Amino acid sequence: EVPDIMQFNIPENYYIYDAAKNFITMDDQPWIERLALDKSEITYTDGHIYGMPITGFSGVMGVIYNKEVFKENNLEVPKTYDEFLKVCETLKTNGQTPIYISGNDNWTIQIAPMIFLANALDDKASETYDKLYNNEQSFADIPEFKEALQSYQDWFTNGYTNTDYTVGTFEDSKDKVAHKEAAMIISGEYAVTDIMTKWPDAQIGMFPLPYNNVDKFLTSKYVFGEAIPKDSKNIDTALEVLNTLSQPEYLEIYLSANPLNSPYKDVESVNINSVLKEVYADYFDSNKVLPQIADMIGKFGSLNNDVFFPVYTQVAQGGDIDEAIEQFDSGMQEYGKNIGVEAFQ
Repeated sequence: EVPDIMQFNIPENYYIYDAAKNFITMDDQPWIERLALDKSEITYTDGHIYGMPITGFSGVMGVIYNKEVFKENNLEVPKTYDEFLKVCETLKTNGQTPIYISGNDNWTIQIAPMIFLANALDDKASETYDKLYNNEQSFADIPEFKEALQSYQDWFTNGYTNTDYTVGTFEDSKDKVAHKEAAMIISGEYAVTDIMTKWPDAQIGMFPLPYNNVDKFLTSKYVFGEAIPKDSKNIDTALEVLNTLSQPEYLEIYLSANPLNSPYKDVESVNINSVLKEVYADYFDSNKVLPQIADMIGKFGSLNNDVFFPVYTQVAQGGDIDEAIEQFDSGMQEYGKNIGVEAFQ
């Protein structure tokens, strides 16, 4: 009962779905010549492409803030981490919630620690993630990881977050920052778009979390892609549908409703809001971005959901940092072995 077309994050979820076994290759499709991104970035480890992009790389993650709250408290966008902590302290002193954390939707609680780690590693981020994936290094071997978790825990210890962070939802977080009940949330570009669509009068901005004084945005190395299962009964028709969807007159309709980067040279992103246009121009165009560790963790199936998200919550609640790191490492070993990652056998 497989569908003729499936949509998921590529290349991130190639691993989860065992793309080489379950999907047809698309190496010779006509849309490949029109790609605005390097095709190697959507290629599986076996050298083949199993999905057609309908968005370009984006996934910007950072601090989304209410400009009016900053203005009312005489605050400027912080450029260093000390300045960021001073912003939080000022807001707390003035009786406001500096950072709203939506721990009830625990996938959101990972974003800040991922930024902390990427910024702490900076230019070593990709190399470190590769060593983790190849079992050449453990989290316990990375002092920056312990520092990142401690800095994250300090937010909660110092009262810089909402006290009900374990029950706050993602929808709550957008509502709070839009209506000035919280100054900032740590989230992705999707939250910016949703806030500006639902509450167009909200004065929203976005800046990189300047941990380690690094002026870069965290980003994810995946795009939304369409794949065709090998067991589809209509493979030729599905390929024709996808090629048609990739054409400007059709994909621009999708990108108008879903304002994200375009993956094709001849397809325009027609509806990106002013906040994200500025972010893309100032940071993406000059490659001032860092990869997220979740892209690597995604290769380990449900490890994020089963281990990482709950442990991040334990850290927020004051859990022992060393014990948390042990849980991360044991989870990597267990899941790496169970799903057949060669380096963990």
